[in-house]
Amino acid sequence: MVLTDRNGRVLFGSPARPGSCADIAHARQSGLVKLLSDGPAVELLADAGYQGLGAQTGGRVITPTHRKFKKNAPEW
Repeated sequence: MVLTDRNGRVLFGSPARPGSCADIAHARQSGLVKLLSDGPAVELLADAGYQGLGAQTGGRVITPTHRKFKKNAPEW
């Protein structure tokens, strides 16, 4: 997993791990969640594989709206 800014500069790189792993699990295991919740205020645009990280990082990870929340989405 690699995070870059809008200019393509690398901000975070995680180690490669053998086998398959869900995106959100890899983010948690690599320390990204802790880094985001304790670090500078940044916003990350992520795909649906990272849904749920926004609540764990103080809203710093932005993902597409969950299908069941397309209408009347909760405030969080």
